[in-house]
Amino acid sequence: MADNLDNKLNDQFPDLTHFIQSIQRIEGNPDCFGESNGDCDRKDCIWREYCLKEKAIKD
Repeated sequence: MADNLDNKLNDQFPDLTHFIQSIQRIEGNPDCFGESNGDCDRKDCIWREYCLKEKAIKD
């Protein structure tokens, strides 16, 4: 039953990576969120700090 509840909750939230990449495209920027290898040269990106933290957590 708990697994079923978890699946329902996960279905209610967007995939954060794809969501941010969509925002990047709308802004006219490369949609690279979550794709760095821990090294990003885009110092002006508002998602940079969060992106690098997410990458570190996944690794």
